[in-house]
Amino acid sequence: MELRDKAKLLFAWFNDHYEEMLGKIELIVNMDSFSHDGKDVNVLGETVCSFFEGTDFITEKAAKKECPEDEPWQAELGNVFTARTHKKEDGAGIVFLAHMDTVFPKGTAGKRPFYFDKENDRAYGPGIVDMKSGLIMNIFVARALKELGLVSCPITLTFSPDEEIGSPSALPVLQDELKNALVSFCSEPGYVGNGVTIERKGSGHILLEITGKSSHAGRAYAEGASAILELAHKILAFDKYVDLSRDKTVNTGIIKGGTSANSVAPNAMARIHLTYKTLEEGERLVEAIKEEAAKTYVEGTRTSLSGGLRLPPLVPNAGAKKLYEFVKNAGEMIQYVPFVEASKGAAESGFCSSVLKIPSICSMGPEGGFLHNEKEYIIPSTIIPRCELIALASIQAADYFHK
Repeated sequence: MELRDKAKLLFAWFNDHYEEMLGKIELIVNMDSFSHDGKDVNVLGETVCSFFEGTDFITEKAAKKECPEDEPWQAELGNVFTARTHKKEDGAGIVFLAHMDTVFPKGTAGKRPFYFDKENDRAYGPGIVDMKSGLIMNIFVARALKELGLVSCPITLTFSPDEEIGSPSALPVLQDELKNALVSFCSEPGYVGNGVTIERKGSGHILLEITGKSSHAGRAYAEGASAILELAHKILAFDKYVDLSRDKTVNTGIIKGGTSANSVAPNAMARIHLTYKTLEEGERLVEAIKEEAAKTYVEGTRTSLSGGLRLPPLVPNAGAKKLYEFVKNAGEMIQYVPFVEASKGAAESGFCSSVLKIPSICSMGPEGGFLHNEKEYIIPSTIIPRCELIALASIQAADYFHK
């Protein structure tokens, strides 16, 4: 069967399942799955696995790896869930990556649930574009390829619990789950106007914890040692490493500390996010942050640092460029021609590319925008053509890479 004939079969299949896709997007958008609420994320994982009932896919809740000693909080994160067409020992084959977590705290979905503005071709809700719609797309693409018998090699889907905080617990699991993978497609948000990406920045996540000495802020200020003041000095020192001309950022996104306004603060903490273009630059940036954190500005305070590099960059190597050729060929066939956009955000596609050396392409999800924002949206009319792009590129990749 020619690829063009397969494209017709796929279009009909996706068209028949479009309303079902929308319904499942609505269902999971209306479920809270904040990265740090592992129980909520796992409920979503069980729900996602239920979408494979009645199919030949093998689903599993993967066991977690041991937490790093200096990051025990990872034990509270959710699990990676997987779905496969073949047994694990047969290899991962074609991989579809997705994450279940969002940046929105518990209760957000109830406050602003899924909303479909059909007239204006927009759908809204927390995490709808980053990346719950892409997650659902992956499921239906895999189902279509399997049910229509369009690829013979294994298909593996992964659903990560903590990508928004750099996949600290997911990456060791993915390293085990994705052995012998041929290629990976990641359905992070697509760029408006048919954009996909074969290049992403890497990310880092650092937790800074400072202890000081409490005292009465009026009567005995000099007897105290302010952890908050120490943190303020360090934040300003970190900010010196921001270089937007080189796409390098250091963002202190969360700070907490102190006990009362009239007490010298005995504690403070901050969560810091880094981005960088190359793995080497990321390593240098982390070392610089560690050196700054080791300095003491307020006598009597102590600082501890944990974390570091998380998601490495997605590299536009030969494998990624070959996948883009397949995607572009598919787009020309269905009259939805893509373009390449370099992304300033990190994703698990970078881990597949830089660490696992798997040819990878990203931003294959539906078009949309306002990520991590109350205005976050998708363009529903792009769901079917985007599904076709992934499916047709997967068929070509299976023929090319599956020897």
